Amino acid sequence: MSADSSADYGENGRSLVKIELSSAQMRAEPAQSSFFGSVFLVINASIGAGLLAFPFAFQQAGGVAAAIFLMLVFVIFICIALLILSYCAEHNSAPTYQDVVFRACGQHARLVCEIAVIVYTFGACITYFVVIGDQLESLLKAVVDSSMDHWYLDRRFTTFAVSIIVLVLSLFRNISYLSIPSSLGVLAMLYLVVMVVVSYANGSYPKVPATFDGGVEWSWSVAFSAIPVICFGFQCHVSAVPVYHSMKGRSVRRFAWVILLAMGFDVLLYSLAGAFGLLSFGSGTCSDVLQNYSPKDYYMVVARFALAFNIVTSYPILHYCGRVALNDLYLRMFNLPPTSPDLSIEPRADRLRRIVQTVIWFVLSLLIAIFVGSIDKVIEPFGGLAATFIFIFPGLCLLRTALKLEHITRVQRRISLVVAVIFIVLGTFIFVENTTLVIMHDSGAIKEITSCYRA
Repeated sequence: MSADSSADYGENGRSLVKIELSSAQMRAEPAQSSFFGSVFLVINASIGAGLLAFPFAFQQAGGVAAAIFLMLVFVIFICIALLILSYCAEHNSAPTYQDVVFRACGQHARLVCEIAVIVYTFGACITYFVVIGDQLESLLKAVVDSSMDHWYLDRRFTTFAVSIIVLVLSLFRNISYLSIPSSLGVLAMLYLVVMVVVSYANGSYPKVPATFDGGVEWSWSVAFSAIPVICFGFQCHVSAVPVYHSMKGRSVRRFAWVILLAMGFDVLLYSLAGAFGLLSFGSGTCSDVLQNYSPKDYYMVVARFALAFNIVTSYPILHYCGRVALNDLYLRMFNLPPTSPDLSIEPRADRLRRIVQTVIWFVLSLLIAIFVGSIDKVIEPFGGLAATFIFIFPGLCLLRTALKLEHITRVQRRISLVVAVIFIVLGTFIFVENTTLVIMHDSGAIKEITSCYRA
């Protein structure tokens, strides 16, 4: 171990002891997820609300071929990042994403990571409630006379009613308990994508030319704005470490197959939804593609229900990761004793804190979601933040781990350092580029390039 690393761990020795104790509960938990249960957890953690924005992102990227090529390039980096995280998690016995960062990079990096995890997962949870509200509103318009104005048809009430199920699922202590709901959520998204393809094949909607309109020409800045959507759509890295920790017979080699199957399925669904959604509506593609379809299209009505169901099963996964990061941060801030590693009996204080944190998180995300009008308002800023989990933090972990390991060859160390630098530079570029685009978009420097066609 280098002198710098020794100083870092010496300076943070007390914090290291505390984080090991606070994570002891997760390490003591028996692995419960099967191989395919882990695959479904990873898929459900990534695929969800972001799928709705992929047809619009495909248009921004310059068309179907260019978008799929761009997506495949990023998927290669995404898979490598997941392998890096699983290797670091195994090497350091780290049960959470922020724990991996702490063991590899030290206390200050852990603090930044925890804050980023909390902000990102909270923003994603807001997005999920916005999507639930959108789909329930369209669903009710299809089955109920639109002239009726009953209180139980109000978007706020219906969102709250369905969110009770979300709250119940969010109270679980272990992420492995969500594997069965996740498998059902993945099947629900499969139905939605099939309906997008079938709708195009049947010619149910008039084809809108797939060209840019509004007097704004395509540019690289416009194409780059599709990258945050891709990052948001494939970001499962925060959840992947707890999933890896909970997998039966876990190993990096075994988890690599989980990654390949999960990412392959994600690429298939995103490619089909993005391509056929864009081919159906062209320059009229909405940022939420389901807004393009008629509320009286009953096949798509069922698809809206399927999406809402998927979101109900996806929210608890990200909430779990955010709650763990929040709990670790809370314990250190107030110098409280760590969570008990005894799983047979959960201390009353630990159970009460878990419930309170879950309820507060749930209520705040629900209230904010009620006042957000469109998912792109959430995806835009948080898509860039997703790049930090996919590129920057894994790059930093690989860099520090490669410098500390003594059993690797010089060639392996150099390759690891080069890959780490590429990840850090690419992630920083995407984050800065996305932040700049969001600021320019909000200030009016960049105008919308499409008009949303509604059936």
